[in-house]
Amino acid sequence: MNLTEIIKNQSSQIQTLEFELKTFQAELHTSQSELNLYQKRCEQYMQAYDSLQHQVKELLRNRFGTKSERFIDPENPQLSLFQDNVSLFATAETAGAAIEDEIKVPAYSRKKKSKNNKTLSRRIEIIFLSEEEKQCPCGACKEVIRYEKKESIHYQPCVFEILEQRREVAVCPKGCDGQIVTAPAPLHILPKVKATEEFLSFLVVSKLDDRQPLYHLEKQLKQRYDLDCSRQTMARWLIELMFPLQPIYNLMKDEVIGYDVASCDATTLQVLNEPGRLAETKSYVYCMRGGPPEKSVVLYDYNDKLHKLFVKSWFEEFKGYLHVDGDTFFELIGEMTNLVNCNAHARRKFEPIANDAKGMGLAKEAMRFFKELYKIEREAKTNQFTSEQRYDLRQKKSKPLMDKFKLWLDEMHPTVLPQSPLGKAMHYCIKLWPGLTKFLEDGRLEIDNNLTEQKIKPIVMARKNFLFCYSVDGAEALCMHFSLIQTAKLHGLDPYHYYVKLLKNIPHCKSVEDYEKLLPWNIKSDYSRIA
Repeated sequence: MNLTEIIKNQSSQIQTLEFELKTFQAELHTSQSELNLYQKRCEQYMQAYDSLQHQVKELLRNRFGTKSERFIDPENPQLSLFQDNVSLFATAETAGAAIEDEIKVPAYSRKKKSKNNKTLSRRIEIIFLSEEEKQCPCGACKEVIRYEKKESIHYQPCVFEILEQRREVAVCPKGCDGQIVTAPAPLHILPKVKATEEFLSFLVVSKLDDRQPLYHLEKQLKQRYDLDCSRQTMARWLIELMFPLQPIYNLMKDEVIGYDVASCDATTLQVLNEPGRLAETKSYVYCMRGGPPEKSVVLYDYNDKLHKLFVKSWFEEFKGYLHVDGDTFFELIGEMTNLVNCNAHARRKFEPIANDAKGMGLAKEAMRFFKELYKIEREAKTNQFTSEQRYDLRQKKSKPLMDKFKLWLDEMHPTVLPQSPLGKAMHYCIKLWPGLTKFLEDGRLEIDNNLTEQKIKPIVMARKNFLFCYSVDGAEALCMHFSLIQTAKLHGLDPYHYYVKLLKNIPHCKSVEDYEKLLPWNIKSDYSRIA
């Protein structure tokens, strides 16, 4: 074999090797692409697995576990014995009387409940001695020097009766023409309804404050008192009461709009007979709190759709700070007011992750920030700080802590999976950060929206009993009566007595001033007793 042939063979081999190399490179590239694809799929599967696992744990906790959101720091599970109790030892001498009023139990100390029954009516029943028992062996008659007292709670069933009104009709005895006169009928809030204001007030309070469905009331009235009053009739009366009570509702709404601090939250309500909607479709009941401290108001309102426009329309003339959560319903109103977002909702995003995690983790680190933040709020509440003092305390302690928390979020957020529960929790805080720090601007503002959540809880509890509203009018009447009841209770008034006063006086109102006299903060405390 000559040199030329050798060169040709080697060239052919080189070409073959180059072709095989290119083939291997193409296969390697294909394999690398497939590997990257499988890695991405694996990451997606891991994210889906973590998300599903988190959902299962949440469902199990909601079904079988505790509802408490308390967080115990794993690094410091036990509170300091001395550091947080300096003030306790400093005031130990002056707290002697208070300590005596405490009942010691193994786990904790609780204050003795005061049994104050001064508001209850009292009936005295004297048990006399017989003549033989008063007779002394010496022949003298014993004198009563004192009484052995025993106080017992007594129950007297309520009384339902027929009130028959008889209006006098007088006529001239001489038979003069046109001289027949009849006593005028007393004004009634629902003139065509055969029920007194007291019975109507009983229906309102029983259904809404005592949470008794109307079919329970119908059965109770029939079986216990032989009173025929159908649930349809009672429902119609409750709806008809809504219209004469509207001016009171409007005046209370004016107080909310006129003040510069308010709050809003919402919960679902099923209304069966809504125009153009299926019975299964959920509507919403909104709870609005506001007004000056001496004229605090709690209002409820119903809405079925277009919630962003509804909230914007309701607070259209409001100027100031509005406490809300992170719901999209409040996006449009955020363009007109200063939204104060709820830090409890932000904390709630991390709490289940921290409790489910083993060992240390980012969620537990976030919970420590919130723990310190609420510790500052507790300090202001315990010492009964004014709004100015609370503002100064927040500027001194809360603001540096929030700045530190924001730096931590910006540093840690890129290191977690965006669609993981922890990534979503961090994204929620970063997205709403201006609103979460808004409470630092004014000492009157709250760190969260928990007070409004507490006021929406009565509707949630009542909803478990009546389940749904049949009509839109029924839902609006529900909100109307709940507004008056909760605002009355907020000012220390008994709902039943307040409703009796409202229903008896509204027919006589001729001007705005007359209606203003019936607002809860203008009612004398000796008329309506606290429940």
